[in-house]
Amino acid sequence: MDLQIANDKALELLRKASHKMGFLASTLPTDNYQRIWARDGVICGLAALASREQDLIETFKRTLLTLGKHISPYGNVPSNVDVQESKVSYGGLAGRADTGSWWLIGLSLYSKFTGDYSIIENFKENISRIHSLYQAWEYNNKNLIYVPLAGDWADEYVLHGYVLYDQVLRYAALKLTGQILERQDWLDKAEAVKMAIYENYYLNKTWIKSGIHPMAKRKLIERQGEKPFLSASFHPAGYQPYFDALGNALAILFKIHPDPVGCLDWGLRNLGGCVPAFAPVIHQNNPDFKLLEENYRFEFRNKPYEFHNGGVWPMVNGFWGLAMYFSKGKTEAEGILELIKGLNRKNDWEFNECFQGRSYEPCGVPSCTWSAAGQLLLEHTITKGFYLLD
Repeated sequence: MDLQIANDKALELLRKASHKMGFLASTLPTDNYQRIWARDGVICGLAALASREQDLIETFKRTLLTLGKHISPYGNVPSNVDVQESKVSYGGLAGRADTGSWWLIGLSLYSKFTGDYSIIENFKENISRIHSLYQAWEYNNKNLIYVPLAGDWADEYVLHGYVLYDQVLRYAALKLTGQILERQDWLDKAEAVKMAIYENYYLNKTWIKSGIHPMAKRKLIERQGEKPFLSASFHPAGYQPYFDALGNALAILFKIHPDPVGCLDWGLRNLGGCVPAFAPVIHQNNPDFKLLEENYRFEFRNKPYEFHNGGVWPMVNGFWGLAMYFSKGKTEAEGILELIKGLNRKNDWEFNECFQGRSYEPCGVPSCTWSAAGQLLLEHTITKGFYLLD
């Protein structure tokens, strides 16, 4: 596929979605996508940094400022801000546990790559409040935050409790802000979170007696054996032993995954080139399906092999490709990039949100900016160089 055409189409969508307040989640007036979202906006911003396109980097700055302007007195970063009336949402059916970390990661990487540290200085008090709020969300002071159902990007999925993805993001936010603001206490906390991730999510007999819920972990290892990937989540009633592609990819990229090559090889063997957001697929005979089919606001989208339930997301695979690039090499990453471009170009470069896990037909919202961002982030990391953590 022509690299320049794919690059131009992705950049064109991000430019169409550039608003005076930041990046929109989609250029189409669908549901609540025409808003400035924390996670969508930061991921688009990372793609802007990787591309070196100055106008898009400026949109990223506006995204960070819009979100920063509406941080609550307690440290809650908005889930999204309405561009028409500036209405602020901190979540829907539940509050969002990942927005603060994404905003801190975006703020840090924007400052590092542009050299503009004034934005960090302006938000120093907010940064401290966000970290304090995350500390409060630990509840038991055991270095892992407790996340409600519908509490992060997979807001219509089944994960809740101690969700891997949210811990990884928190580690990165502590590490990056600790480095920039020279806060040893945040760097020390990051290391404590890292150790807690090893102790609780790595299904390896080395760690069988450690963690918050060792009995549940031991039972899981006895039932299904050791695994090279980090388990998606657990709660007081046991583990949710799903594979979380984004959580594992981010753990690799932020250099805290205990077995990156083993995890990636497992994905290649069991899931193929483009990985689903979560695996295995939850079918109607699975007890979790009842929870899945009741958890939505607008319409039920998690049919088997769709949306979070085994659907394939270009955004997720952008990070999976980055993990592949840094852990296994350029050839493997380029293969994933070609698959992402093949998905994004469907229906004349529709850039759909996600795709059916078996047919690869679009099953989400068109003109989705983080689908373009996943492609750009991987492409420009390969061609120009980019990194999330030194």
